[in-house]
Amino acid sequence: MSDQVRINGNAVSWGSIKLKAADEIFSGFNSVSWEHKRTRTYLYGMAQAQTPRARSRGKYEPGAVKLGGPKDSILALKKRLAQLSPNGKNYGDVVFQIIVEFVEEGNESQLVRIEDCVIVGVTSSHEESADPLKDELEISCMRIVENSMTLFTSQ
Repeated sequence: MSDQVRINGNAVSWGSIKLKAADEIFSGFNSVSWEHKRTRTYLYGMAQAQTPRARSRGKYEPGAVKLGGPKDSILALKKRLAQLSPNGKNYGDVVFQIIVEFVEEGNESQLVRIEDCVIVGVTSSHEESADPLKDELEISCMRIVENSMTLFTSQ
């Protein structure tokens, strides 16, 4: 598979994103971000050059996932999660999946699965302006799988 040359073609953009969380499609979010890394450390020896002899297999570290959007979209997700909780009110303990799909005609679709998520924070800040009021959710996840590929070694 190669990186195709595109001339006057459609690039993946904001309108190409479809987001599903807790088995429900959401269209009101206006920001989504995630990060993950695999921290590898070097093993040094007594070589004169002091160059590494080896590196560790590493430790996979999923980072923060953030979803931002208008207050009603954030509320809709919190209500959906609360419905899934035993008492119908707690949205912070419900484990859910997020699927982000990038679909653009002429391009191969891309699928990111953000697995075993829980909400760990809510940021809400309001000030006078013509913009609609927005909130942001901080989400902790266990794994991020991109197009069936992982940054970590799967068992």
